[in-house]
Amino acid sequence: MVQEYQNNAAVFFQFKPNIIKRAGRPVYLTDVIDVFCPQQVEEAIRNIVILPAHQDRNHVVTAIEVIRLINESTGISNIHVIGEGKALIEYKEQKPSNALIEWLRLVATALLLMIGSGLAIMYFHADVNMHQVHSVLHYIITGEKSVRPLLISIPYSIGIGIGIAVFFDVFSIGKKKKKPGPLELEVYTYEKEISSYKKDEEENEGD
Repeated sequence: MVQEYQNNAAVFFQFKPNIIKRAGRPVYLTDVIDVFCPQQVEEAIRNIVILPAHQDRNHVVTAIEVIRLINESTGISNIHVIGEGKALIEYKEQKPSNALIEWLRLVATALLLMIGSGLAIMYFHADVNMHQVHSVLHYIITGEKSVRPLLISIPYSIGIGIGIAVFFDVFSIGKKKKKPGPLELEVYTYEKEISSYKKDEEENEGD
């Protein structure tokens, strides 16, 4: 059936993002790419194995490798790649999750971030002598000098927390949003850089 399309058939494909597989199972071509082509050709492509079941090491698959496999299996040479020209097949072991350990890890991370950010803000305030600024503001507003201008310091501290929460769009977490917040963009950029780094490392090790 595939031979009927060899003269005029075209195949377009693009790599899927975040290809994570479990060891002990073969990796088929359609696990790695999204493909647009005639149905008969797609059925033939679906049975192409990229990595055997005994493979358990991360592997970088390139567009040239995909084109070669499709050409050898179908005889079609009119093959086009859309987007990035390589993808990382990453193997991860399925480990049982421990709710207590995950909760403790979350608490430890939150405490570490809170203490670190608090110290950073305190050091900044000490550098710019924020206490004196608050004392001057307290004197301007009340006409009284105070060593502990809590009237200014407490609203200021609360405002810092609210400002950070608004900036990172914390109040919209879990809700559908039209555009991502700064924190989501940072996480997205970080994940893309990690993925690119892993691909380059695997290619260098392969060479």
